[in-house]
Amino acid sequence: MRCRQMPTNLLLSISVKYWQDFQDTLAKVMDANIYIFDVNGGSFSRFSRPVELCQQINKGSKICNEKCIRFYKSALHSLEDKDVLTCPNGIRLYAYRLGTYAQKIGFLVITSIKPNAQMSSEEENVFLTKAHSIYQTINEILKAILEKNLLGLRRLELNSIYEISRLLTSTVELDKVLDLITNSLIIIYKADLSFVGLREGDKIRIAQAKGEYGHLLIGNEWSMTQPLIEQVFSKLEPSSLSIEELMTLPGLTGLEVAHRNEIVIYPLWSALGAAGLLGIVFPAPLDDDGRRNLQIYANFAAVALANAKLIYRLEREAETDFMTGFFNKRALGYMLVQELEKLTRYNTPLAVIFLDIDDFKSYNDTFGHLAGDVVLQKTAEIIKKSIRLVDIAGRYGGEEFAIILPGTKGEGAVAVAERIRKSIELYPFPHRQVTASIGVAVAQKNDTADSLFARADQACYQAKKQGKNRVCWDQNQSSDLQ
Repeated sequence: MRCRQMPTNLLLSISVKYWQDFQDTLAKVMDANIYIFDVNGGSFSRFSRPVELCQQINKGSKICNEKCIRFYKSALHSLEDKDVLTCPNGIRLYAYRLGTYAQKIGFLVITSIKPNAQMSSEEENVFLTKAHSIYQTINEILKAILEKNLLGLRRLELNSIYEISRLLTSTVELDKVLDLITNSLIIIYKADLSFVGLREGDKIRIAQAKGEYGHLLIGNEWSMTQPLIEQVFSKLEPSSLSIEELMTLPGLTGLEVAHRNEIVIYPLWSALGAAGLLGIVFPAPLDDDGRRNLQIYANFAAVALANAKLIYRLEREAETDFMTGFFNKRALGYMLVQELEKLTRYNTPLAVIFLDIDDFKSYNDTFGHLAGDVVLQKTAEIIKKSIRLVDIAGRYGGEEFAIILPGTKGEGAVAVAERIRKSIELYPFPHRQVTASIGVAVAQKNDTADSLFARADQACYQAKKQGKNRVCWDQNQSSDLQ
């Protein structure tokens, strides 16, 4: 695979593609926007996250407006160490010189994704701390790569691992931890492939992988009793594998690894037991310093993964209805707020369905709570089979369900509601036929989550009032829905 390299005046040899992945991950973890310039003030990377004003002016993720280019070249040329700048369009920028006192590598510019005018002084202080942390991390990594390239030493590698480990153990979002682990290994160790498997009961599921063949690994599941996996978790130390041994794992068809590569799998142990595994394929064998540093990194990765998994599980339990596996009312409300924000920003349609099982109390009282539970669970299954992956279904409470349909107009929402109603009517529930009344409402300008749910609920009430087992829409929107 041929990759564009950093300009030679940066004295580095880094794949731009992999650097951008790493930079974007760092930006996501720190909730900031990052941009890197070479030593002459020319663009190297692109914006990690959208800056609407810059997108409008520069028509993309790279700086192309002549006024902007002149500003950056002039401002960065005179930058001694670090400074807070304001660009010609009023965006506040935190700029740092990258490299050492003696060797300039390039420049780092960090900005908030939130407009300056909307930040309080406290928020700005917090952001300044984040910006400095990003600078320390990127600078240590670039210095380590520079030292390795020029002198063949790994003396500074430990500093970069320290900075990444600090971010890892302070991050609780599982997806961010996974991205940070895999992207960091590609950049710091120039690994050909890195992957993280999460322990899920009696199996390991590959949750993230980076490198040319990373896509072949993601989603693979390996039993904890598979001989190679059993061998990996039979000890605390990492296992060095041959390509033949690696290929005994199921699902690796198409993976190409040269025999000269070094393949290592680390079991990730925490105080709670096996959290998962970390696999790395290196282009050449590591020296003793490299192995020691990587073991330190793996130890931090294990702690970070265990913490993130625990937080993720607690969050999921807090927002999930135990009976149906659907989101609960609180989670639904939070997600509807997010969808309404997207509607405001992108002006896309949004609909909500409110469903109430007819005469559920009578069914429950007559046939018992266990029979009532079956009705709730089967209704949830019918809803799940009737909606798209992007739709969001939840149990609103009791026998009430709500479904959020992003990007859906009234006609489409009514069609989905009718499909669900018909499926429930025809399903062979035990004891007797079950039906549902359904209301549909489409988001209007200035709608809140409460007002939208309330209008869908009111439409559902109308369906009940008109005889049950039918779909009604919000009366205020009849022209849109008909």
